[in-house]
Amino acid sequence: MKPGSRAYYTLVSSLPPLPHFERAERLPISPYRLEQRLSMLDAEDAGQLVRARQLIGWRPERPLRKGDEETARQYRKIMEQPFHPALAEFIEFRMDQQTVMSALRRRRSRIGLPSTGRKWGAGRWVRWIENHWDDPDFRFGSVVPWVQEVRGYLEAAEAVSMERLLMDLAWQRLNRIGDRDLFGFEAVMAYVFKWDILKNRLDQDADAGKKHFQKLVEEVMHG
Repeated sequence: MKPGSRAYYTLVSSLPPLPHFERAERLPISPYRLEQRLSMLDAEDAGQLVRARQLIGWRPERPLRKGDEETARQYRKIMEQPFHPALAEFIEFRMDQQTVMSALRRRRSRIGLPSTGRKWGAGRWVRWIENHWDDPDFRFGSVVPWVQEVRGYLEAAEAVSMERLLMDLAWQRLNRIGDRDLFGFEAVMAYVFKWDILKNRLDQDADAGKKHFQKLVEEVMHG
């Protein structure tokens, strides 16, 4: 264990393996059971995880302009509080993702940047993007290598492929974080955020299945 970190041997051992979100057919642990397991967390670690999930837990993106400023406000408020280094790292990663996606969507929708003083993003890339707004990939180069690919999906209206890429990038980052301490808080937080991704993907698949079934019913009834 790292100095100052807490061991969660019982908690981690009680969590069933998570399959990659593209291979999963169901959640290996229910929301209720997961919350039961998380009750074994130290109060400080549990509180940090709850606050972080409220900000970056995987969920459908908010509409443009309606959520950007609120997300930036929540980010500033949350980051004023102390966080476990691994959790702070993943918060920054997700906020970078959301800020880049917000910029790409704004430019694609011809909304542009808001007037001076209004917040549209959060994190380290806000000023950089503003200064390189006219470059297709904001001059990120190899620093943010996925921008070009996700921009292509966005322009082609391939929402499923775009979401899959963003999920996989987050999943890979969580794998690296969790591997640093297999029975520490790193492993627990990585599991929880991967579970969030998996649940969101399964919910999306269920919604798509319902829509496809409804379409088949309508075709039979009106064919």
